[in-house]
Amino acid sequence: MSITHSDREKSLGPISPASVPLRALPVVELTNEQLQRVDDLAQERSETYDPIDGGVLFGGQDSLTSHQIGLLGELAVAQFYGLSIDSDIYRLGDDGTDLVLHGSTIDVKATATDAMERPELLVRADKSHKSLNADLYIRAHVINWDSTGARVRIIGAASKATVQDREPQRHPWETKNYVVPPRELSLLPALQSS
Repeated sequence: MSITHSDREKSLGPISPASVPLRALPVVELTNEQLQRVDDLAQERSETYDPIDGGVLFGGQDSLTSHQIGLLGELAVAQFYGLSIDSDIYRLGDDGTDLVLHGSTIDVKATATDAMERPELLVRADKSHKSLNADLYIRAHVINWDSTGARVRIIGAASKATVQDREPQRHPWETKNYVVPPRELSLLPALQSS
């Protein structure tokens, strides 16, 4: 007896943020009050980078804007999971982690680019003392941001092993990064089906 399988029984493969409609990815709305908190904390963090001229900046941003975008991403992921952000100020940055969820450390990587709808995950590879300290890396994308509020889309996540499993490249520009495209990211743990 032979058994034939129909095309409908074939696996669709892993579901990634690149394989679902953009509207299926979570968008977190942040209020004016939350933006004020972000602005205050970003100002304090930015000042710790003054001795190194703002640190490494992308796309012509200044240090304050870079910190604001990072904090918008952190706050959106924290709100999504019901967590609190770390409001401590560290001289020249933290240890490479932003949040803790069920014992796993998370580093949120945020961007406000308008060059693409699903930006790739970039994790700096040239910060040896902070390199890959988190268990999970989450890509957040600030899609709207003005004085009344912000909207942040949470694109997806990659484990430390996924990030490590690639050769760092000079992208964008001269900064060496581990680059994980959206098709290689996972949906956030709360969105995955069992």
